[in-house]
Amino acid sequence: MWAMATETEQSEASAIWAAVGNIKDPCLIGPEGGEPRRGTKHFRAGAKVYVIDAFWGTLDSVTVIGRHRKSRRFVCIALKARHIEHLRAKLVCSPAVRRLAEEHFGKDRALPTKEDAERLCGLTDWPT
Repeated sequence: MWAMATETEQSEASAIWAAVGNIKDPCLIGPEGGEPRRGTKHFRAGAKVYVIDAFWGTLDSVTVIGRHRKSRRFVCIALKARHIEHLRAKLVCSPAVRRLAEEHFGKDRALPTKEDAERLCGLTDWPT
């Protein structure tokens, strides 16, 4: 006889965790990072972004999901890691963010776990 999984077991198995941060104010933009601006091209200063993936070789850029500054829709883009501050691990509750994260990882890669999010938050060598 098949055992039915409880709701908590099902939700833990399909849970997506992310390192959540905010866009710095001001962001230093430009080839040498010398021009201060409020936010980035895609995100307002202080906007909440979900860091779901990183380019592990250099950790120069990370993949984030957040509300676009003009359209106010959720977008998934690569962003310079130096523009993000106040990282913390959180469970993703928003259906739009979940959908974009699932699209990003596809069927071949596992979705980020709590340990993955905490590992992103614990990195001390974020570029400044």
